[in-house]
Amino acid sequence: MTRRTFPARMAKKGARPPVGTKGAADWYWKRYTELYPKYFWADDTKLADIVVASAKGSLLYDVEGKEYIDLTSQWATNNLGNVHPEILKATLDALERYGFLILFMNPHLPMIDVAERLLSIRPSDNLTRVFLELSGTGAAEGAVKHAIEASGRPLILSFMGQYHGLSIGATAFGTLASRMRRNWEAFSGGAIHSPYPMTYRKPKGMTDDQFGEWCLGFLEDQILRYVASPDRIAGAIFEPVALEAGVWIPPKNFVRGLRKLADEHGWFFIADEVEAGLGRTGKMWGIEHFGVAPDLVSIGKALGGGLMPLGAVLGDDRSMGKGDVVAGTTFGGHPAACVAATVTIDIMRRDRIPERAARIGGKALKRVKEWEDLSIVGETRGLGLAIGVEIVSNKGTKARDNDTAREVFFDCVRGGVIPLYDYEMNVLRIQPPLTIEEPLLDKALDGMESALRKHSR
Repeated sequence: MTRRTFPARMAKKGARPPVGTKGAADWYWKRYTELYPKYFWADDTKLADIVVASAKGSLLYDVEGKEYIDLTSQWATNNLGNVHPEILKATLDALERYGFLILFMNPHLPMIDVAERLLSIRPSDNLTRVFLELSGTGAAEGAVKHAIEASGRPLILSFMGQYHGLSIGATAFGTLASRMRRNWEAFSGGAIHSPYPMTYRKPKGMTDDQFGEWCLGFLEDQILRYVASPDRIAGAIFEPVALEAGVWIPPKNFVRGLRKLADEHGWFFIADEVEAGLGRTGKMWGIEHFGVAPDLVSIGKALGGGLMPLGAVLGDDRSMGKGDVVAGTTFGGHPAACVAATVTIDIMRRDRIPERAARIGGKALKRVKEWEDLSIVGETRGLGLAIGVEIVSNKGTKARDNDTAREVFFDCVRGGVIPLYDYEMNVLRIQPPLTIEEPLLDKALDGMESALRKHSR
């Protein structure tokens, strides 16, 4: 069937074209640029050039009806796919029953249910309490707040290349990119930053384990000697698997050594699981790959099932069972969000979603590894359904090639595949819904491979 064409004269009159009309894409994109900040849509900063009209499962549809395979799960938020019917029904029922209640003033049944569910999947038995927030950023800040106020120490240790959110506080202790900290550098007075072992860029001649030991040694011999006394540090926050930086998987000895340092100096050991948690890496939590127990865990993104915003912090009795901590937010712990999260966790356990992510992610990574033969692919790496493809201009020097990564990304989009990408980055990520059908994932990888081959020499 031929699509109707939106007449140019109607556009000039300001009429809105019906969805599915040929020519609608240009009209809606123009309207988008008129309404939203320039950095959303400018050529050098935009992360999209389509306007979505509907979404379902692992597919998006633009205003002209074109289909796209979503390899982002909306930044690891739709781990169970977009608009999961069980979560949708439960959420609508909860909205009708509870409306909105503030959790501090009016504790409600859904917040008890979700706390019990979260503790039933906790990565370690020492985690016995739950703090609810509105978002992953709020959860990361909430974990830091509990560490600082419970310990009475003023400093937080973080690691270079880590992402904890874009609020002023999270920007202060997160260091994903200097451009994100521009104009806010002065707010980092209480944050101490140490190297994180991004092993593809380790010094020549080092093994991954040796690089992990080097990073720990730098922390002990330089940071704790010259920058901050260990008894002034409240805790160490880090991403067990640093997805936002490009799917960096640290050596196990680094994570275990950091846990040992935390024990020696009385630090809270904080695992930021906002993006890597809830099945993404093939286990329920990223920290489970390393065999250590965290004292605090920040959670967000996928927790609300992709339908309601919700963040949470799992904590031990030392951080949440002793003294008063000033933390909270109006909409954190919204009853419907708690119900959505409870159902999300139930589905993940019932359908063995982490195990599925490990299985199909392993198959996908095996195929993606073959792309390392291409001239522009420096390395591929991944755990579960979190896979990174590093784009370089020279394999010998490992020089980052942000421009080519951006060109490949938009070629993928034009071909109907949307990988996860951020501007001024050189890594394309594959983080689809954990429920994506395998033939659909194969088709998406075909599209990515075609775009990569087009730009390879």
